[in-house]
Amino acid sequence: MITYDSNNSGGGWWLSDDDWFNLEKAGWTVHWKKDSKYGYVDEDGRWLGALATSASRDLPMDEAIVEWESITGEDPDAAGCPCCGQPHHFYEDD
Repeated sequence: MITYDSNNSGGGWWLSDDDWFNLEKAGWTVHWKKDSKYGYVDEDGRWLGALATSASRDLPMDEAIVEWESITGEDPDAAGCPCCGQPHHFYEDD
């Protein structure tokens, strides 16, 4: 299982609401903030403005990243800002 985590690098979320919905349509399990047991969520299901900040997919790492990139149009190696770190992080999760 590969998990993608989004970082609010540079003061804004890098994925749009549509990106999250498109990931879900493609088979990713999006971890919607409204479903989270932790943290404050606004009435519209957002946490700090984001509907979600992570998603998982049962694919090999390379395939998951290529698919994620084709869906979001984002660069998985984007640098982000120097104080906040990289905006995109992928890791294997059992």
